[in-house]
Amino acid sequence: MTRQIGIANQKGGVGKTTTAVNVACGAARLLGPGRVLLIDVDPQANATHVLLGVEVAAGPRRVDRPTMREVLNGDVSAENAIQPIELDAVTLKDGAQLPPSLLHILPSHLELATLEPILTSQFRGEYQLKRALQPITERYDVIIVDCPPSLGSLTLNALLFCEEVIIPVNPGEFALVGLGLLQSTIQQAREANPRLRIGGVLPNAMGRTRLSKETLGALEAHFGRIVLPPIPERVAIGEAHSSGGDIFAYAPTSDGATAYYDVITALFST
Repeated sequence: MTRQIGIANQKGGVGKTTTAVNVACGAARLLGPGRVLLIDVDPQANATHVLLGVEVAAGPRRVDRPTMREVLNGDVSAENAIQPIELDAVTLKDGAQLPPSLLHILPSHLELATLEPILTSQFRGEYQLKRALQPITERYDVIIVDCPPSLGSLTLNALLFCEEVIIPVNPGEFALVGLGLLQSTIQQAREANPRLRIGGVLPNAMGRTRLSKETLGALEAHFGRIVLPPIPERVAIGEAHSSGGDIFAYAPTSDGATAYYDVITALFST
């Protein structure tokens, strides 16, 4: 049974793509080569930029290098747009070993933004992602979808495909207000996709401040057991993206890698 997980928050700057990349890369090492697919449906294409480079994410579109725009437009199959990414073995701070693996990614491109109004106007355009992925879904143990920082048609497509949503949340009152709006959207999506649920709330960029403690307390009081292990605010996590990789490859003995490993084991360990 494939776990179909969306990483969503309509508020930007909450670590959504960072979460998607690090969870996908960690899960691929944990579950084995070719068992995890990362799908980038964010027109900003940040996950694609990190893992495949700026040429794929923002360069001239090429016939031999299709992206989510071509897949959602029906020009190519999802299978023909998937690209493999080799992941090196790493040793974590506590000595835990993560073996080498292979992550599959279905990349995005900046021009995906031009497709969103077309999907909105199409009859049942909100199901286009689900239709496109149906032939390949069962090939994977886990499919992770990096959603746009909005509640538009691309996010709706993701919510109608996924069965779980992980919501990264940064410290602050406004983050909690935005979380309530996303919950309302998820509840509406459940009318068409009854299997959809919140699979986890991820406290992100947590420090030793009172604001972080208050935010974490509010999340635990409201969501209880589905609050995931918090991710600390660490420079290495951002540097990993700038280096073109995940936190495990960039700084495997860092606090950030340890925290993301805790999240991955909470999500995927049986």
